[in-house]
Amino acid sequence: MTAQGIRTRLPTPASLPFPPILKTRTKPAKTLHALSLKTGVFPHPIPAPTLFLSHPSSLAFLLSAFSRRGFPSLALRAFALAHRLPLPLDSYALSAAISSSKSPPHAAQIHACAAKSGWASSVFVGGALVDLYVRLGSVRHARQMFDEIPLKNTVCANALLAGYVESRSWDESLSFVGQMNELGLEADGFTLSSVLRICAELAAVNLGAQAHAYLIRKVENAEEDAFLFSALVEMYGKCGLVGKARLIFESARKEVRRRDVVLWTSMLNAYGRNGRFDDVIRAFEEMLVEGIEPDEIALLVVLSACARSGQVLKGLSLFESMRKGYGMVPGPEHYGCVVDMLCKAGELGKAWDFANEMVLDKGGDGGGVTVWVSLLSACREFGNVEIGKVAAKKALELEPDNVGIYVELSNLYATVGMWDEIEELRVLMKGKGLEKDLAFSRLEHVK
Repeated sequence: MTAQGIRTRLPTPASLPFPPILKTRTKPAKTLHALSLKTGVFPHPIPAPTLFLSHPSSLAFLLSAFSRRGFPSLALRAFALAHRLPLPLDSYALSAAISSSKSPPHAAQIHACAAKSGWASSVFVGGALVDLYVRLGSVRHARQMFDEIPLKNTVCANALLAGYVESRSWDESLSFVGQMNELGLEADGFTLSSVLRICAELAAVNLGAQAHAYLIRKVENAEEDAFLFSALVEMYGKCGLVGKARLIFESARKEVRRRDVVLWTSMLNAYGRNGRFDDVIRAFEEMLVEGIEPDEIALLVVLSACARSGQVLKGLSLFESMRKGYGMVPGPEHYGCVVDMLCKAGELGKAWDFANEMVLDKGGDGGGVTVWVSLLSACREFGNVEIGKVAAKKALELEPDNVGIYVELSNLYATVGMWDEIEELRVLMKGKGLEKDLAFSRLEHVK
């Protein structure tokens, strides 16, 4: 993607949201020097800041330091000052400025500057631009930028692959992995993590097994990468091969220096997705014995297992331990799990009381629409219209255009034969322009 393609121009004091810049080099350099001292980037004054900042590597250091310390706006200001003076810019300075960009206007301006200076063809600057467009959610622009890099490497390819994966463009992701091979770009641990996630989402176990074999043969120090092992466990678990997932997990006991909470959570998820709820709880207890402290995601998996296996007392005890034992604030999903657990046990009254206590505790929307929809679904199962109608009302106050809530309420009415109310709901939905989504299935065949 060229500078003309994005229809932009070089940054100027008028186009960037920074204060007017003096024309001389001395005062702007002193301004940058003062900002660097104030933010702690430079712990001590520099005798000749103008001379120091005129060196490209010094400017790159300053831009990177501002960005790393949480001052991206100062990094962009420094970049604008350097361009205005003009100070010499190299690929490192441009890459640091690109990593500080957070908005499309800044991205377009810095991209134009990189293109006109000739540095956009550098794999470092081009790769940084690919990553920038991915972060901004513009995978199409990221792909155009990737195609224009003359000499590509695995790092910039991984940035684009991550964009495809995050946007859930599974077909494009698989196609791009094949293109990486055609370009002679060797996959690394990050590449394989992305491939394993794709295989997990598509249940493409054969391709996942090939990625596993490649990992064993080619990736150095893979035994130290807990995230890579976690991706393997996740992939086999989503494909229904819980035994294989457990083997990978056990091998991590020997090979990964420590089995951290991410790896444990992947194993808990593998059990939970395949209906082995008692194994979820046993693995969680084993995790605590090994001294691994759970996070919010791990606790959510175990709460869900308690709800589905009917272990109400254990689930309530675990929920209480979130605050008292681990100092966590339960989120909407945790509250929803507890309400769902009580509902599945037929304790609609207790679930109702818990939901209302939660609203008083958290204020505002309480635990979110998840809690009220869980309660509404249980009311449909047990035919409790009174509580179900109030739960639906609470849910619709939070998400008035959520078609699923209307459908669930309609199903509740159908359970008890309230056909007039169903017709009223249909008229109400039609008046709001809401339509029930058509269900569909997808089957992928990966050779």
